[in-house]
Amino acid sequence: MRKHKATWLILTVALVATMFLAACGGGGGGDALKGTWEGSSQDMDWTWTFDGKGGCKTVNEFGIKDDGTYTIDGDDVSIKLSRWDDPIVYQYKIDGDKLSLTTDEPLRPTYELTKK
Repeated sequence: MRKHKATWLILTVALVATMFLAACGGGGGGDALKGTWEGSSQDMDWTWTFDGKGGCKTVNEFGIKDDGTYTIDGDDVSIKLSRWDDPIVYQYKIDGDKLSLTTDEPLRPTYELTKK
């Protein structure tokens, strides 16, 4: 009887852990930003690529590239590109295949992007 209860306990813990990981974006679900997004900011075309593992890359219409990292916290994403002194926190909103990145930091661009 004890062996039967132990088996059920192990299965229950495994199921709860799997559900927790899926809810947190782990377990293969990825994150909402994962993919390549194209659009504009301040009259310049940009391509942003988020790898789903905390890495990102940008390139603008003039071929200027940068790479960095990002972390998601609720509706905020903190992005740190190699050319930036400090990370910038953006509020992100996804509506279908549209991504908006806005920030309260003065003089920082906002982005309106479409998933490629």
